[in-house]
Amino acid sequence: MPRVCRALWAILLVVAVGCQAAAPPAAPTARPAAPAAGAPTAATSGGTSAGATTAAPSAGGMPAPLNPPVTVKVGLLSSISDSGVYIGYERGYYRDLGLDLDLETIPDPNTIGQLVNSNRLDVGGYGVNANPFMASARDISVKMVADKGSMRPGFGYNLLLARQDLWESGQIHGFADLRGHTLARLSQCDSHDPLIQRMLDAGGLTRNDVEITFLSFPDMNAALANGGVDLALQIEPLATLAVERGIAGRVATGDEIYPNQQIAALYYSPEFAARTDVAQRFMVAYVRSLRDYNDAFAKNQGRAEVAQILSRQTTVKDLALYDRIIPAGLDPDGHLNVQGIRDDVALYARLGCITGEVADVGRVIDESFVNYAIGVLGPYQQ
Repeated sequence: MPRVCRALWAILLVVAVGCQAAAPPAAPTARPAAPAAGAPTAATSGGTSAGATTAAPSAGGMPAPLNPPVTVKVGLLSSISDSGVYIGYERGYYRDLGLDLDLETIPDPNTIGQLVNSNRLDVGGYGVNANPFMASARDISVKMVADKGSMRPGFGYNLLLARQDLWESGQIHGFADLRGHTLARLSQCDSHDPLIQRMLDAGGLTRNDVEITFLSFPDMNAALANGGVDLALQIEPLATLAVERGIAGRVATGDEIYPNQQIAALYYSPEFAARTDVAQRFMVAYVRSLRDYNDAFAKNQGRAEVAQILSRQTTVKDLALYDRIIPAGLDPDGHLNVQGIRDDVALYARLGCITGEVADVGRVIDESFVNYAIGVLGPYQQ
């Protein structure tokens, strides 16, 4: 296992949380485990095939597979919110459309963003922060194309936890109770900032009323256990484990704090977004996978099979946890919370997280690929 800092390793646990701009990108780490027998095999060579032949899809029908197949380089955090890639990878949805996925596990979301911006990755999944909008202002036409993690109702998988003694005594049960206490978060200027702002606003507080400390996600549970912090913005499955082990109590789930917040998104590189036939087919397979995920975790249909796939491909290996944790929110049609993203980018500017010019949200978000996929598959039946 490569040696990475604990904060970055922690990001692998469940979800891509947006961070500040980072140092120049490091080399990608090991690929995910090979698919089970009968599942598609990812290509090992980089690049995309030139001159692939295509056929226009019939109205409402699946597009013809690309011939020859096209290799698509995808960077992921190995999180549950990457389900839209992993499910289709193992079930052959991408292969059936003539796409060979070359998957890379990359533990730093900033590195994924830089590799997508520079066309060294075709597709990447990472947090929603100011970085893609600053890139667009520099005429780097990266596109935010689909949901890859949102606080949909019942899927608030980022939680505010209070130390057990403070929870049991009633000292911290609401947002107004945060005053004067220490709150642990992962990093500055990440996609937890909008959550923090919502909590403070609801409690009538300012950022000066709470002491912020930065910890990796595993260190948050240790600090809650030994009294080092009073509160933590924790992710699953560590949040559920903290509650089950008597380390902390749940103050609020992410969907209670900021309903439908767009935590993470799927991004297309400038060159990949311009290859419409390939990019559209990728999205058809992606949205089809999102629907399998929602069937499993919203309708309890095929849940065991999907959990098996995720236990092979993500960092959550314990199958029993999939029945206890709050799963990541993924819109079954892939839609983004565009207004929420606009609000969050404005907040990053107020907090000083943005340096230089920032492009308008409309220059970065491109839901044409999602709309194409819905045209092929039809709307999801709730």
